[in-house]
Amino acid sequence: MFPKTRWTLVSALCVMALAALPRAAPAQATAYSLRLFALQQQNAFQQQQSAVQNAVQQTAILVQTAFQQNGLPVQTVMPTPLNFQQQQIALQTAIQQTNALLQVSQQRNPALSRTALGQLNTLQAALQQSIVLQSALVKQSNVLTPAQLFLLSQQQPSLSRLLTSRPATLPTRMPGGSSP
Repeated sequence: MFPKTRWTLVSALCVMALAALPRAAPAQATAYSLRLFALQQQNAFQQQQSAVQNAVQQTAILVQTAFQQNGLPVQTVMPTPLNFQQQQIALQTAIQQTNALLQVSQQRNPALSRTALGQLNTLQAALQQSIVLQSALVKQSNVLTPAQLFLLSQQQPSLSRLLTSRPATLPTRMPGGSSP
Protein backbone atom coordinates (compact mmCIF):
# COMPACT_ATOMS: atom_id res chain seq x y z
CA MET A 1 0.00 0.00 0.00
CA PHE A 2 2.85 2.33 0.79
CA PRO A 3 4.26 2.19 -2.80
CA LYS A 4 0.80 2.95 -4.16
CA THR A 5 0.54 6.04 -1.91
CA ARG A 6 4.00 7.12 -3.02
CA TRP A 7 3.00 6.63 -6.65
CA THR A 8 -0.17 8.68 -6.12
CA LEU A 9 1.83 11.44 -4.44
CA VAL A 10 4.43 11.49 -7.23
CA SER A 11 1.66 11.55 -9.84
CA ALA A 12 -0.09 14.42 -8.08
CA LEU A 13 3.16 16.40 -7.90
CA CYS A 14 3.83 15.82 -11.61
CA VAL A 15 0.33 16.97 -12.52
CA MET A 16 0.79 20.11 -10.39
CA ALA A 17 4.17 20.80 -12.00
CA LEU A 18 2.74 20.38 -15.47
CA ALA A 19 -0.16 22.63 -14.61
CA ALA A 20 2.28 25.36 -13.57
CA LEU A 21 4.34 25.13 -16.78
CA PRO A 22 1.99 27.00 -19.13
CA ARG A 23 1.92 29.96 -16.75
CA ALA A 24 5.72 30.05 -16.39
CA ALA A 25 6.47 29.89 -20.12
CA PRO A 26 4.61 33.10 -21.06
CA ALA A 27 6.22 34.91 -18.12
CA GLN A 28 9.67 33.84 -19.33
CA ALA A 29 8.81 34.86 -22.89
CA THR A 30 7.61 38.26 -21.64
CA ALA A 31 10.80 38.80 -19.62
CA TYR A 32 12.88 37.79 -22.65
CA SER A 33 10.87 40.13 -24.88
CA LEU A 34 11.38 43.03 -22.45
CA ARG A 35 15.13 42.38 -22.25
CA LEU A 36 15.36 42.18 -26.03
CA PHE A 37 13.44 45.44 -26.41
CA ALA A 38 15.70 47.17 -23.85
CA LEU A 39 18.79 45.97 -25.73
CA GLN A 40 17.36 47.12 -29.06
CA GLN A 41 16.69 50.57 -27.62
CA GLN A 42 20.17 50.83 -26.14
CA ASN A 43 21.80 49.68 -29.37
CA ALA A 44 19.77 52.11 -31.49
CA PHE A 45 20.58 54.93 -29.06
CA GLN A 46 24.32 54.17 -29.12
CA GLN A 47 24.39 54.04 -32.92
CA GLN A 48 22.45 57.30 -33.12
CA GLN A 49 24.79 59.03 -30.67
CA SER A 50 27.82 57.82 -32.64
CA ALA A 51 26.35 59.22 -35.85
CA VAL A 52 25.55 62.55 -34.16
CA GLN A 53 29.11 62.70 -32.77
CA ASN A 54 30.44 62.26 -36.31
CA ALA A 55 28.15 65.06 -37.55
CA VAL A 56 29.44 67.33 -34.75
CA GLN A 57 33.06 66.55 -35.73
CA GLN A 58 32.44 67.18 -39.44
CA THR A 59 30.68 70.43 -38.59
CA ALA A 60 33.60 71.53 -36.38
CA ILE A 61 36.05 70.84 -39.22
CA LEU A 62 33.86 72.77 -41.66
CA VAL A 63 33.52 75.75 -39.28
CA GLN A 64 37.26 75.86 -38.65
CA THR A 65 38.06 75.70 -42.36
CA ALA A 66 35.48 78.40 -43.16
CA PHE A 67 36.90 80.79 -40.58
CA GLN A 68 40.45 80.15 -41.77
CA GLN A 69 39.54 80.75 -45.39
CA ASN A 70 37.52 83.86 -44.68
CA GLY A 71 40.43 85.29 -42.71
CA LEU A 72 42.82 85.04 -45.66
CA PRO A 73 43.28 88.02 -47.98
CA VAL A 74 41.58 87.08 -51.22
CA GLN A 75 44.20 88.75 -53.43
CA THR A 76 47.11 86.71 -51.99
CA VAL A 77 45.60 83.23 -51.77
CA MET A 78 42.85 81.67 -53.82
CA PRO A 79 40.95 79.60 -51.24
CA THR A 80 39.88 76.09 -52.07
CA PRO A 81 36.11 75.80 -51.97
CA LEU A 82 34.60 74.73 -48.69
CA ASN A 83 33.42 71.16 -48.86
CA PHE A 84 30.03 70.76 -47.23
CA GLN A 85 29.70 67.21 -48.55
CA GLN A 86 31.30 65.43 -45.56
CA GLN A 87 29.12 67.33 -43.12
CA GLN A 88 25.99 66.63 -45.16
CA ILE A 89 26.79 62.90 -45.36
CA ALA A 90 27.36 62.83 -41.58
CA LEU A 91 24.09 64.67 -40.99
CA GLN A 92 22.19 62.29 -43.31
CA THR A 93 23.65 59.31 -41.45
CA ALA A 94 22.64 60.84 -38.11
CA ILE A 95 19.14 61.39 -39.49
CA GLN A 96 18.94 57.74 -40.58
CA GLN A 97 20.11 56.53 -37.16
CA THR A 98 17.67 58.84 -35.40
CA ASN A 99 14.86 57.45 -37.57
CA ALA A 100 15.96 53.94 -36.55
CA LEU A 101 15.89 54.97 -32.88
CA LEU A 102 12.43 56.42 -33.43
CA GLN A 103 11.23 53.15 -34.98
CA VAL A 104 12.54 51.08 -32.07
CA SER A 105 11.08 53.34 -29.39
CA GLN A 106 7.82 54.39 -31.03
CA GLN A 107 5.46 51.75 -29.64
CA ARG A 108 6.83 51.15 -26.15
CA ASN A 109 8.75 54.26 -25.14
CA PRO A 110 6.89 57.47 -25.96
CA ALA A 111 9.34 59.65 -24.00
CA LEU A 112 12.30 58.38 -26.02
CA SER A 113 10.25 58.84 -29.20
CA ARG A 114 9.63 62.49 -28.32
CA THR A 115 13.35 62.98 -27.68
CA ALA A 116 14.21 61.34 -31.00
CA LEU A 117 11.67 63.52 -32.83
CA GLY A 118 13.21 66.67 -31.36
CA GLN A 119 16.67 65.50 -32.35
CA LEU A 120 15.42 64.65 -35.83
CA ASN A 121 14.12 68.20 -36.23
CA THR A 122 17.49 69.66 -35.17
CA LEU A 123 19.41 67.38 -37.55
CA GLN A 124 17.10 68.15 -40.47
CA ALA A 125 17.39 71.90 -39.81
CA ALA A 126 21.20 71.63 -39.74
CA LEU A 127 21.17 69.70 -43.02
CA GLN A 128 18.90 72.28 -44.64
CA GLN A 129 21.15 75.12 -43.43
CA SER A 130 24.18 73.30 -44.78
CA ILE A 131 22.58 72.96 -48.20
CA VAL A 132 21.57 76.64 -48.24
CA LEU A 133 25.06 77.76 -47.18
CA GLN A 134 26.67 75.54 -49.79
CA SER A 135 24.60 77.08 -52.58
CA ALA A 136 25.31 80.60 -51.24
CA LEU A 137 29.02 79.80 -51.21
CA VAL A 138 28.94 78.97 -54.92
CA LYS A 139 27.19 82.26 -55.72
CA GLN A 140 29.60 84.29 -53.55
CA SER A 141 32.96 83.20 -55.01
CA ASN A 142 33.64 80.66 -52.24
CA VAL A 143 33.41 83.22 -49.42
CA LEU A 144 30.74 83.29 -46.72
CA THR A 145 29.43 86.54 -45.28
CA PRO A 146 29.93 87.18 -41.55
CA ALA A 147 26.24 86.38 -40.95
CA GLN A 148 26.59 83.09 -42.83
CA LEU A 149 29.75 82.24 -40.87
CA PHE A 150 27.86 82.92 -37.66
CA LEU A 151 24.99 80.68 -38.80
CA LEU A 152 27.43 77.90 -39.65
CA SER A 153 29.25 78.29 -36.34
CA GLN A 154 25.96 77.92 -34.43
CA GLN A 155 25.38 74.47 -35.91
CA GLN A 156 28.12 72.88 -33.82
CA PRO A 157 26.75 73.77 -30.36
CA SER A 158 23.23 72.98 -31.55
CA LEU A 159 24.32 69.50 -32.65
CA SER A 160 26.48 69.01 -29.54
CA ARG A 161 23.40 69.42 -27.36
CA LEU A 162 22.04 66.25 -28.95
CA LEU A 163 24.83 64.23 -27.36
CA THR A 164 23.81 62.84 -24.00
CA SER A 165 25.30 60.23 -21.72
CA ARG A 166 22.00 58.36 -21.30
CA PRO A 167 18.52 59.79 -21.60
CA ALA A 168 16.27 59.19 -18.62
CA THR A 169 13.96 57.31 -20.97
CA LEU A 170 16.40 54.43 -21.46
CA PRO A 171 16.38 51.69 -18.84
CA THR A 172 19.44 51.66 -16.57
CA ARG A 173 18.66 48.07 -15.62
CA MET A 174 17.08 45.59 -17.94
CA PRO A 175 13.99 43.66 -16.89
CA GLY A 176 15.04 40.40 -15.32
CA GLY A 177 17.71 41.96 -13.12
CA SER A 178 20.71 42.15 -15.46
CA SER A 179 22.59 45.37 -16.18
CA PRO A 180 22.91 46.79 -19.70
